[in-house]
Amino acid sequence: MGEALPHSYFSTDRLNREEKFPVWRDSVSVIYQADLASPGDVDGFHALTDGYLFGAMSQIRCRASQQHFKRDRMRIDRDGIDHYMIQLFTRGRCHARTPQGDVVIEAGDICVFDNAQTLDTTNEDFDLLALFVPRSLLAPHIKDPDRRHYQCLRGDDPLTRLLRTHMLELQKQAPRLTTDQGGLVVSPTMNLVAAALNGNPHENEGGEQAIRMAIVTTLKRYIEENIEHPALSPESVADVFGISRSRLYKLFQYYDGVASYIRDRRLAHALTILTDPTQQQRKIIDVSLSVGFSSESSFIRAFRRRYGFTPSEARQAGALHVARDADLPAGEPDVFGDREWESWIRTI
Repeated sequence: MGEALPHSYFSTDRLNREEKFPVWRDSVSVIYQADLASPGDVDGFHALTDGYLFGAMSQIRCRASQQHFKRDRMRIDRDGIDHYMIQLFTRGRCHARTPQGDVVIEAGDICVFDNAQTLDTTNEDFDLLALFVPRSLLAPHIKDPDRRHYQCLRGDDPLTRLLRTHMLELQKQAPRLTTDQGGLVVSPTMNLVAAALNGNPHENEGGEQAIRMAIVTTLKRYIEENIEHPALSPESVADVFGISRSRLYKLFQYYDGVASYIRDRRLAHALTILTDPTQQQRKIIDVSLSVGFSSESSFIRAFRRRYGFTPSEARQAGALHVARDADLPAGEPDVFGDREWESWIRTI
């Protein structure tokens, strides 16, 4: 017998009434800001996660009381999480607010959430399965991988039914699988997810899409490694990789071009510094210069445009977050299970 699949179980059932939601909110903050739909919902609140790690992906069952979830630009840039969450609602309804209009996900539907994009949803009392998939694992197999956020697969579609059956059976069989067996199910799961998202697997762009994603991934890695270098620019990236400016723009078209992408990554790096409690003494101008901005004023303007507040306000928010964490109730792991699933979300 091989080693069993990594398993994580968390429940608020044995916590005191006043601890249930704060402990849950802290746990789910690994990816979302959770708020009660109304103050009175603290009475009777409950939450449970029960998940397994299948190699490069994880699937987690989540059952909880109604609540509001948000993922804003500041959170996205701070945590750097870049994966899809494929959610199957087995009970309850999700109301998502999007720039294109509201989306309602019913029980039986499957919805795609791109965690590199902002999110604003309200869930009724719900029970769901969430499949967390790294972008690099799924994006090469689907059309328009950066435009899948809030895509809803209706429950009566045959491909949705196939994917729903697969996810339910995966959760059912997970306790019996070894780590080696769990790794083997990743590829067929990705193929089934891609078929459901594409609608017709024969329309998949295949090799061309995979090559594009590989190039973009390499370019992103280079930009991240050189983000503090003042000379980093679209021209320097194009020269290093021998890519024309027009081709480079098309590769980063979703991000409004590589110049916008570089600027946003510099601002995200600055945000990480500003909210780091160990770097609170650094001057704003030093932070701006360290991430490649030529002046403090241009940095402050760009930062405010992206996040809606100044670098100084971001620093204050980071300090407030640390203080709030210090006030959390100290529940012991044997009371609520474990929170290992949080590390999976951070690292897959």
